[in-house]
Amino acid sequence: MKTLLVLALAASPAFAGDVSEAELFSDAEMITAPAAAAPVEEKKTLGFSGELTAVAEDLFYSTGSSGAFNSYMKANLLMDARLKGGVKAFANLEATYTRGASETESSLRELFLDFNLDRKVYFRAGKQVLQWGRCNLWNPTDLINVEKNPFIRRIGYREGAYGLKAHMPFGAAYNLYAFADLDAGDDRDPAGALKFEFLTGATEMAFSGWARRHRRPVFGYDISSRAGDIDIAGELAVSRRDNTVYAREQGGSLYAYRENKDWTPRAALTLSRGFRVGDFNDRLTVAAETFYNANGYTKSPFRDGRLYTFTGPLAALLPAGTRGQFIVGNGLYEANYMARHYAALFTTFTRFIVTDMTLSANYIRNLNDESGALSAGVNYRNLQDFSAGFLATAFTGPAKGEYTWSGARLLLQLTAGVSF
Repeated sequence: MKTLLVLALAASPAFAGDVSEAELFSDAEMITAPAAAAPVEEKKTLGFSGELTAVAEDLFYSTGSSGAFNSYMKANLLMDARLKGGVKAFANLEATYTRGASETESSLRELFLDFNLDRKVYFRAGKQVLQWGRCNLWNPTDLINVEKNPFIRRIGYREGAYGLKAHMPFGAAYNLYAFADLDAGDDRDPAGALKFEFLTGATEMAFSGWARRHRRPVFGYDISSRAGDIDIAGELAVSRRDNTVYAREQGGSLYAYRENKDWTPRAALTLSRGFRVGDFNDRLTVAAETFYNANGYTKSPFRDGRLYTFTGPLAALLPAGTRGQFIVGNGLYEANYMARHYAALFTTFTRFIVTDMTLSANYIRNLNDESGALSAGVNYRNLQDFSAGFLATAFTGPAKGEYTWSGARLLLQLTAGVSF
């Protein structure tokens, strides 16, 4: 986690003046009795750091008109308190000021406490973002985190999940992780996840499971390895019947339902490689990623222009509309997870023009409806922790696809920030 702060303690002996060899070894006790190591006194420390980023962005539509120009500032204040006995407290407070609305919104992205039992079992209690999954964008084995990894660069930090994590290491080759989700969402049902991770040669693998009351359990497998110069990461999740909610038509009305097909798999695979350019290794990195979602849509639901009668809570506000309106209005639209097949390409070129600048170009495509998003930009960060960036994202493909249903065609974003 980039939000975690690292505190290193170092000690080095120093001698003032000159001491002769005769004086040094004249006392027999200094030779025959070993010196007792002085106990290291644990100290309480409290550290603060943060980031402040100014953002200006504009959205252009296929009609040629410019969307609502948006500018805002986002600030993150990070607190790291180190206590005795390996206990640590961490908080990440995020605030956003929007110029157009002249209002400030704030939230605690993370707030947790770390402690351990005799340094054999490690716990983290509170609101936290977990590392659960190995691929860059798609993590089908991760059913814990509140927010998924975004395709377009995020300004700020991900929202943490509230619960208790336990980590029990067995040497360097085996790890057991468990997480109890104590804030499972609107239905308030508890959830839990378990993962056993092990190392065999140069390959790291893990088996996992997730369960929630009134939901089908999900079983997962992930792997991280290397073949020659290529890094390989993969994830597979399967469940007996699907937990995802879809839209179904019956008698001219739309209903929200869960698919009842047996054993619905989801899988992601990432292949990445670093290339030497000039005098620097891995100056250029390229990663290709694919995602398979067994129950995803094979045709874009936004292209269905027929009118349906709505059911459920949405009907009180909007009694009828299109299938796309029903999906969005009921919160059933989840970017990058709606279709059956996806592919993405990520490229990064460091030391672009100057040492502190990085060029990135990424592309994602819904292979079923042929819509996609192409994002390219530069980011500059110097030794004084000043940063500036420019990002342009074009939404490509036929109209009313996953990435084009809103009519947006181009997003331009400028950022400037400082870390302290």
